Amino acid sequence: SIFGIWPGKGVLGRTGREQVASAVTLYGPRTTLCIALPAASTSLGKDAVLEVTLTKEQSIWEVSREKIEIKASGKVFAPGNLRASNDNEQYNALIRYWISERYTLRYTGGMVPDVYHIFAKSKGVFTNVSSEKAKAKLRLLYEVAPMGLIVECAGGHTVHEAKDASVLDEKIDDLDKRLGVCFGSIDEVAKYKQFMFGK
Repeated sequence: SIFGIWPGKGVLGRTGREQVASAVTLYGPRTTLCIALPAASTSLGKDAVLEVTLTKEQSIWEVSREKIEIKASGKVFAPGNLRASNDNEQYNALIRYWISERYTLRYTGGMVPDVYHIFAKSKGVFTNVSSEKAKAKLRLLYEVAPMGLIVECAGGHTVHEAKDASVLDEKIDDLDKRLGVCFGSIDEVAKYKQFMFGK
């Protein structure tokens, strides 16, 4: 489950940067909830990301990690929407780079477990890139903005697949707006930009 929390009513015309909090839940042998609070939402004067785990026979949430931070680099990659690499040459070249540089592949086919792995290991990069034949699937309002807030509050970077801009600055002009993304360690997102934008 992914949650984005905006103040007031309505989200059309707003951006992910206006969120006051966001969270993602990971279900499995243990149930965890990763929560992001931007600086303006805390008394700490800085962004905060923490994790709580459901314990005591699933009746109590306990803080399991007081601080989640993403390191600047980390050779772990999670390439979503791999079909796009067939007709998106830049994406194909980036995937070949990761493989040739012996990055560790982390791929489940799902954004939540792959991005949560970045939080667990404090490093890595997740991409979900589109192409002419493999369209973008992730929805800005329901998936991209909330996850993007967690990534950026944890010290990582986010970028829109097609332009050098944070996904948190993308305007929500349609409740079903979809886009491709890159989330993760600062240096790994910079590598994405180099391949995809020539920067």
